[in-house]
Amino acid sequence: MPNAMYLRKSRAEEQASTEEVLAKHRATLVELAAKKEIIVTDVFEEVVSGESLYARPQMLQLLEGVNAGRYAAVLCMDIDRLGRGGMADQGIILDAFRYSETLIVTPDKTYNLSDEMDEELTEFKAFMARREYKMIRKRMRRGLMQTIESGGYIANPPYGYRKIVVDKLPTLEIVEEEAVFIRMMYDRYQAGIGSYLIARELNSAGSVPRRNAQWSASTVREILKNPTYIGLVAWNRVRHFKPGTHGNDKHHVVYMPQDQWKLAEGRHQAIISREQWESVQRIRKDRAIPPTNPKRLSNPLSGLVYCAVCGQKMQQIRAGKDDIPYLYCIKNQCCASAKMEYIEGRLIQVIESKLSTLRLQALCAAPPDISPLLTALDFTVRELSKLDARLPRLYEFLEDGTYDRDTFRQRLEAVENEKSVLLERRYELEKDIERAKARITRRTAEQLEDVLSLYPALVPGEKNRLLKTVIERIDYSKPKNSKPMGFSISVYLL
Repeated sequence: MPNAMYLRKSRAEEQASTEEVLAKHRATLVELAAKKEIIVTDVFEEVVSGESLYARPQMLQLLEGVNAGRYAAVLCMDIDRLGRGGMADQGIILDAFRYSETLIVTPDKTYNLSDEMDEELTEFKAFMARREYKMIRKRMRRGLMQTIESGGYIANPPYGYRKIVVDKLPTLEIVEEEAVFIRMMYDRYQAGIGSYLIARELNSAGSVPRRNAQWSASTVREILKNPTYIGLVAWNRVRHFKPGTHGNDKHHVVYMPQDQWKLAEGRHQAIISREQWESVQRIRKDRAIPPTNPKRLSNPLSGLVYCAVCGQKMQQIRAGKDDIPYLYCIKNQCCASAKMEYIEGRLIQVIESKLSTLRLQALCAAPPDISPLLTALDFTVRELSKLDARLPRLYEFLEDGTYDRDTFRQRLEAVENEKSVLLERRYELEKDIERAKARITRRTAEQLEDVLSLYPALVPGEKNRLLKTVIERIDYSKPKNSKPMGFSISVYLL
């Protein structure tokens, strides 16, 4: 009968490269297979790092084979290499091996989960692995905060500094060639010059920021409020969220209010004096202009149009005595601006063209591939069925005396917690499948027809919401000194 091998790097081996660790583990398990006369037919190498079972595609493939009874045994370095995520994930993995009677072969021991002693030992080791993982994360977090409180700097160095290590503590060193421009920004802002003009002066002087080709007003504003330049270490300025959190399918960033920052005295040298920094903060506060009507959106193309040259989002401005709205690129010497009404008119023409194309393609359009989502849903449903099958066994063990009441309650609570997680996962997968199907219907001719019929009668905010149901982005380009209608747009549907 076929056998499999599962390779995954542990947190204790962070210092070595993934390729090096997996090669070392493979050699050890190949030697073990030869010693036990096991023929390995499939090898699963997990090169990604993820706490969740569903973030590890190789493990999902392995479990599919284990559930199908495809393997007699699976070789791995240790039980916790299979997974030390949440209780539900561990239950899914162990149940797959238990019900399929697949052996787990490690250099220390061979586990047969059909055997009660091996089952209890495996559950105990899985519990301890999970506990160890939590302790490691707590220690890492504690060490991180101790470094910050000691004045260490652990993030990417801001413009004007480079990263160094002093007495085993990460800190910053001034890059004088860049610090000159930092001082210039503060001096000019203190003299009454705005962020936009400062950005233009920096670009004219040949200064280049680290993450963009040119300076922009927003980048200048970020530097003007960064306390790193007065010798402080700021933490909790920005929070990063993984895809799938807060109802967002993509990685997203949230900028925290200034009163929630954590500040500590840094080990690095200041570029700006505290007096000047505080003066600039007062000027910033006095210059801040609250929106006159924050709930009303005036730009129907807000968040949709990007400059085809630099990739920045196009902004709306109003010009002339008639207060005519234009779209312009925030970068100096980039695309020329154009009247909003011209761009809207061109957009309607493009949508009409795409509608004609979609009508022709509607009959022969291939359906979307949602098979991975359906497979994951089927897997989750099967795991729920297995949990339901386990409940009668728990009561039987209580009745025949195998479990005392305390053990029964513990096992029952574990099953109920696991079921709760699986039910939530099933709900999320069903929502993902609905969203995937919805993405197809957004491209239908009927929805584009709705956009064309509704758009003229709507106010800007309603127009924007309507367009975002069918359009992902619009790329805009227009050469300098071209005619008013001399621009082009590329429209990408969802």
